Amino acid sequence: MNNQKKYLHFQLIQILKEETDSEHPMRQKDLVQRLGVDRGTVSRALGDLLDDPLSSRVRSVNLEKEPEDGDEDKRSYHSNVYYDHEFSTAELRWLIDGILFSRNVPHAQRDELIGKLIALGGRQFRQTRSMAKVRLLSGDEPTNKELFSNIELINKAIEEQKKISTIYCFMGPDFTLEPSASSSKGPQILNPYAMVVRNGFYFLICSNNKYNSLTHYRIDRMTEVKIRKEPVKPIRELEGFKAGFDIQEYMSHNINMAFGKPERVTFIAKPKAVREIIDAFGRGVTFTRRKDGDLDCVVYVPEYDMERWVLQFGDIVTVTGPETLLEKLRKYSMILAEKYAKEAPAEPQ
Repeated sequence: MNNQKKYLHFQLIQILKEETDSEHPMRQKDLVQRLGVDRGTVSRALGDLLDDPLSSRVRSVNLEKEPEDGDEDKRSYHSNVYYDHEFSTAELRWLIDGILFSRNVPHAQRDELIGKLIALGGRQFRQTRSMAKVRLLSGDEPTNKELFSNIELINKAIEEQKKISTIYCFMGPDFTLEPSASSSKGPQILNPYAMVVRNGFYFLICSNNKYNSLTHYRIDRMTEVKIRKEPVKPIRELEGFKAGFDIQEYMSHNINMAFGKPERVTFIAKPKAVREIIDAFGRGVTFTRRKDGDLDCVVYVPEYDMERWVLQFGDIVTVTGPETLLEKLRKYSMILAEKYAKEAPAEPQ
């Protein structure tokens, strides 16, 4: 293929990528006018591109046999063609909305990321999806400006199987990060294994060098992340993971990424609670129909996760075990009953 032909192919792909999608194809006659070459040349170039759809991503809507512009030669030609974008409009909108409402991503970086995604959709997508929406969001939300550098460093450490050090923080009432009690005397040493997203936040699944158990840390709460020279402790050496680590199982047992070891929790639920149960536990729950129509349910989650969940749906579920969880729920019930049985305190002046 000579250079002139290659350049024509390149021009066609660039025009179609920028101007078209599956809902907005372009007529061959419009391509002829844009390129300033004859119809036969464009038709042959489109034929080449359509013969290699995986590489060119050029698609044809229909093949015509009618003459164009008074031409009596009824040759076949592709009357409407378009570029098959790597992401559909729905996929781009899903990705953009995911970034748009990620509260842990700094505003300026959200703006930049969304701009890159919008550019992937071509002119038609840009006309229907502006960036004005992201700029309406508050630019001073509490965020960690080290988030993306943290992700990059942690990913590198995982690939190289190296330990990391970090100062772990919590957000204070002035909306700034303050070192946690465990980091007040210096950095924590962690063995990083995987990064996951839960409830819009990035978490690092890891083990603390001081302990022999698996845990997780919010990455947007980590500062001063550094890769160390020492190799990570193999995950099979941790308590309960001699047979290996299943990340899907781990996620199903940690619905809110709370600290604690997953325990077998049983509860009775009304049929109308099924959708809330599946939303929370996914396929990590087993159901058994009872004679009275209710459901016996079993999940494996940290007790802290279950405590918080039951406080939301206590009217339609009844926990039956373990006893340690029941005791905590009884105490919570007494505290709440005492607190809200009284008159509400006066509003602060």
